[in-house]
Amino acid sequence: MKFRTEYLPGKPELYLDPTEPVILLGSCFADNIGRRMSLCRWDTLVNPCGTLYNPSSISKILRLALSQDDISETIRESVACRDNLVVSWLMDSHASTYSTVETIRNVSQRVKSLSAYLRKAGTLIITFGTAWVYELRETPGYIVSNCHKFSPDTFLRRRLKVCEIVEEWSELLGVLGRYNPVMRVLFTVSPVRHLKDGFEGNSRSKAILQLACEELCDTAGEVFYFPSYEIMNDDLRDYRYYAPDMVHPSEVAVEYIWEKFQQSYLSPESQRMLKDGERETKRLNHRPIIS
Repeated sequence: MKFRTEYLPGKPELYLDPTEPVILLGSCFADNIGRRMSLCRWDTLVNPCGTLYNPSSISKILRLALSQDDISETIRESVACRDNLVVSWLMDSHASTYSTVETIRNVSQRVKSLSAYLRKAGTLIITFGTAWVYELRETPGYIVSNCHKFSPDTFLRRRLKVCEIVEEWSELLGVLGRYNPVMRVLFTVSPVRHLKDGFEGNSRSKAILQLACEELCDTAGEVFYFPSYEIMNDDLRDYRYYAPDMVHPSEVAVEYIWEKFQQSYLSPESQRMLKDGERETKRLNHRPIIS
């Protein structure tokens, strides 16, 4: 008898080349997969602008990186101050400092780093985390990437619609294609549960992201989808595969999804390359005990 339904990758829609740089943007699940890629000595840029959860914030940072215009004013307008800490609505707290000049410099350098990588990357992997967004109450329509512990009264909370995501990203994919014609885009929905939205809010949010990804894959060329959310919920499907917070996947679950990712998009030879790279990294990191 079978007691679980296992995800079995079908015929590969694309093959990824470990010798080509890859960019991962989005939720903290992107950090987990990106860390494993880096361990295998894959040239990887992971969330240079911090953890970004919603499609609009990821789109905004990509548009800045792709812009041919002066973006300094946009970056200056993104900064805000809380208890002497200067933050940027474009990024998470890693770009924050106690100096406006330093925070603006941090944001600018991170955007430039992303821009340079977009020129040479073979693949851009986007992980959508949630369709819920927070807009500045005093600036309607301005969606922030992180609330930075500001008072809830600072924001208006709403949920993106499928059509909003598809419209914004359809145009952006065209810009990306002109900027780097050989780069493929791979979408995925994060398996991390956003239970602050409630069970219903989280489920509907993930459904919106899934539908948006499906439509983008159906209407744009060289755009693909990896079912990390579905593997977590329909293959693993057990609380033992969650971390103690019952929200994030456990290390075992992330490792399993990483294996399925390799089986989906890497040839046997490429998988061997990654294993060799991982062994080399562990060898270089090994420090003998000297008595």
